[in-house]
Order: sequence, then structure tokens, then C-alpha cells
Amino acid sequence: MAIKRRKKEYPEEDFQMAPMIDMVFLLLVFFMCVSTLAQAEKNVKLELPESEESDVPEDLSDRGTVSVDASGQPYLGAKAVSLEEMKATITASLKENPRLRIQVRADQAANYGDIKKILKACSEAGAYEVIYATYQSR
Repeated sequence: MAIKRRKKEYPEEDFQMAPMIDMVFLLLVFFMCVSTLAQAEKNVKLELPESEESDVPEDLSDRGTVSVDASGQPYLGAKAVSLEEMKATITASLKENPRLRIQVRADQAANYGDIKKILKACSEAGAYEVIYATYQSR
């Protein structure tokens, strides 16, 4: 006499889409915010100087950008700031990220005296690594 064994019936597993949809929307919002911030610094119209020795940096992380227009006005992103505001912002950013490097995007018509004031403000804020942005001449 054979004993009949009952097969256990397992419920069919469903694939949960809700968490995946949530993650997709979070990633979408993140990239929209990041791309908007990255474009803000490009809104300041500058004519960067050309250099034969310029190269495209591999690592773009840990970088803050200060733009200087032809009149010597500093900008953080697309916002015009005073030297004191710039110094305070850089100091706060350095507390959050001690490896922060400052990229100076200065118009080629900007007076070097104005750029020197900005470099001094960066130094007083504790940012000693400064990168100059130029166009590569062809």
C-alpha cells in the first residue's frame, strides 16, 4: 500500500513594481536637480582665455566654481556675490568637504587685480587648491 503524499502548494510570487517606480522617480528628480545646478554656472557669459597647455580634467568631483566677469564681479553659480559672501560660502563648503578645490572661470577681459582679490578671499577661506579654467587653443 502506497502512502499518498500531498504536494505543498506555494502561493505564486508577485513582482512588486511600486518600490522600483519610486526609485526611478527619485533618480529622475536627482538628475534633474544636478543638471540644473551644473548649468547654472554656465549662465554667466564669459569669454575664457585660451591656452595651449590646457587639458580636460579627469576628475570633476570635489570642485566649487567661482566665475568672474569682465567687470570683476564674482559669481557662485549664476548668483552675483560679494567677496565676503563668497568667502563665507567657501568656508562652509570646506567644512562639508575638506577636499574641495576651487575652479576660477575668469573672463579674459577681467582685470588681474580683481582676480587677485578673489584668490586672496579663497585663501582666507582656507581653499588653497585653485584651478584656472581656459579654452584649449586648436
